[in-house]
Amino acid sequence: MKTRKTLLGTAILTVLAVSLAFPLAPVSAPVSAQEEQVQTTWRIEGNWVYIQNDIITIVFPAGGKKPMFLWWPTKDPNNINVVKYKGLIEYVAFDRPYFLRRCQAEAWRIAERLQVNYYEPRLPMPEMLRLRALLILAKIGNVTGLHAPYLPFSAGKWELSNPVNVTRGDVKYLSFNFTLVDVPDHMPGLQFAENNIILRFRFYYTPATEDIHGLYTYSVNAGELKMDLIVKHWEWNIDKVEPLLQELRDQGFDIPKPSKAGLALWINLASINLTRLPVAEEDTTTLEDTSFIEGSSTAKNMYVEGQRVAVTQNEVASGIDEHPLRNRWRERFKFRFERGNATLAGFFKFVPKAIVTDNTSYETTNVTAAYIAAGAHMRVFLGYPYFGNKTLEHDPSLGLEAIPSLISPQLVVILVGTVAVIATVVFVARWRKRVINVVGVR
Repeated sequence: MKTRKTLLGTAILTVLAVSLAFPLAPVSAPVSAQEEQVQTTWRIEGNWVYIQNDIITIVFPAGGKKPMFLWWPTKDPNNINVVKYKGLIEYVAFDRPYFLRRCQAEAWRIAERLQVNYYEPRLPMPEMLRLRALLILAKIGNVTGLHAPYLPFSAGKWELSNPVNVTRGDVKYLSFNFTLVDVPDHMPGLQFAENNIILRFRFYYTPATEDIHGLYTYSVNAGELKMDLIVKHWEWNIDKVEPLLQELRDQGFDIPKPSKAGLALWINLASINLTRLPVAEEDTTTLEDTSFIEGSSTAKNMYVEGQRVAVTQNEVASGIDEHPLRNRWRERFKFRFERGNATLAGFFKFVPKAIVTDNTSYETTNVTAAYIAAGAHMRVFLGYPYFGNKTLEHDPSLGLEAIPSLISPQLVVILVGTVAVIATVVFVARWRKRVINVVGVR
C-alpha cells in the first residue's frame, strides 16, 4: 500500500512537471494586448498602398481600384491573407433567410422561387385559380427593366480618399474611404449605385469600443482594420414586381408583405504564399486582373467560428448550396485563416447586426451569413434584409490574432504553486520517514 501511494504521488508530480515544461517557454502576446501600434506608416509603392507597423502590414490597390486587402504579420511575409470585396447581390429569401445563389433576384428566378414555395404546396386547387396563378407567374418571369442582380465591384470606378489621422479622446485611428463613382454603361440599370456605395475604413492605432448610435457596442483591437459598408438608395427588383405579387395575394396566395428579399455582400477569403507583391509602375496587368488571387490561393482550411472547414473542394462547381452561419449570441462572427507557420493568424469578422436609417432615426436589423468552399478559397455572403429606400450601414473588420495557448498564464501560476506545495509535503514526509497520501485523506 505504501509503495502504491508513493508511486501515485510521484506520477502526479511527473505529469505536472511535464505540463509546465511547455507553457514556461515564451508565449506570443495577442494583438489585443498591444496598447498602441506606434510608428504606423502609409506609403504608395507602384500600384499598391501599404499600411505598416511592427505587427501588421496591410496592402491594397492604389487609385481606388477593386476594394481588396492583403495582410500579414510584418515579420512573416510568407503567409498572406486576402479578402476581396466582390460586389453586391440582390436575392429573394422565400427559401431561406440567408443568401443562396439560386435565389438571385432576376425575373425568371423570382417566378421560379414563388412557384416552388407558394404554388406547388397548394395543390390540389381549382382549375381556374391554377390558370390565373400560372398566368401571373409567367408575367413575373417575363418582366423587363430589372437590373442585373449582381453589381460587381471590379467593373466600376472607385475613388480613394486621402488618409486622415483622427483622435477621439484616447482613441486614435487612420481613416480613408472607397466610393463607387462610376458604373459602366454596359451594365444598364445599375447606375443608381454611383456615389451611393461607400466603403469607409478605419485602421486603429489603439484599442477602442465602438458605440453604434447607442443601439449596440463592440470592441476593436489596435492593429485592426474596420470597414463600414454603406449602401444608399438601393433600387430593388422585388419592388418592380410588387404589383404582380399583390395579384397573387389577391388570389389567396400567402406571400409575405413586404416581400422577403435581401442584399448580400459577396466576399472572397484566400491565402497566398508570396514574399513580395508586384509593385512596379508598369505592372498594370496584375492590378487590373486580380483573379490571380483565387488562382494562386494555397488555402486548405478556413475556421468558421472555431470549426475547421476544408476549402480544397469546389462546392460551387458541384452545385452545393451555401452553408448558413449560426451562433447569433456572439458579439461578432469570425472567419479565421489557417495560420501555417505564422505566429499570428489572420481573421475576418463582423457584427451580426446592421443599422438601417433614414438619417433621422436609427434601427437595427439582423445580419445573416452563408459561406461555401470554392476551391482553395472561401466565398462568404453577408446578408442584409430588405431595407427599402433607407441607408444600410454594417461593420466588418480584418486583422491578426495569436492562437490561444492551451494553458493560460493563470493556470501556469496555479500549477507552479501546486507543484511547490506537493514537493514540500513529499520532502517533509521523507525527512520524517513517513508516507503521505497526496491524493486524498487517509
